[in-house]
Amino acid sequence: MTPQQKLANYGKTVLVVDDEADVRDIVAEMIADMGYRVQGAASGEAARDYILQSPVDLVISDMEMKGMDGLALARWVRQQFPRLPLAIMTARPTEDLKRLVRQKAVDNVLQKPFLVSELRGMVQNLTR
Repeated sequence: MTPQQKLANYGKTVLVVDDEADVRDIVAEMIADMGYRVQGAASGEAARDYILQSPVDLVISDMEMKGMDGLALARWVRQQFPRLPLAIMTARPTEDLKRLVRQKAVDNVLQKPFLVSELRGMVQNLTR
């Protein structure tokens, strides 16, 4: 990624939501390397609270989490912020997830394991 491309991403915030700290940190680091400001949340509830207090340009959430999972977070985001891009990371896409994609409640699904290039391409596309 060129310095000019990183500069174009400056000021944009991506919220990474995953209850596994290692995954959250690795994904956040890959996105931060692109010039984005990255925040992390360990649960759907924490993500919801963050979004209500601070504007974000993209939410990337794990699907399977205790409490408010990624699907519940996606539904909430669509109700409250219909234009906010949201992607789900999962190793096992479910019928509920496929339905949300068809209903446009989820903008992208990133199937684990994924390549860095897949993550970066998705982030670039969803933050244009």
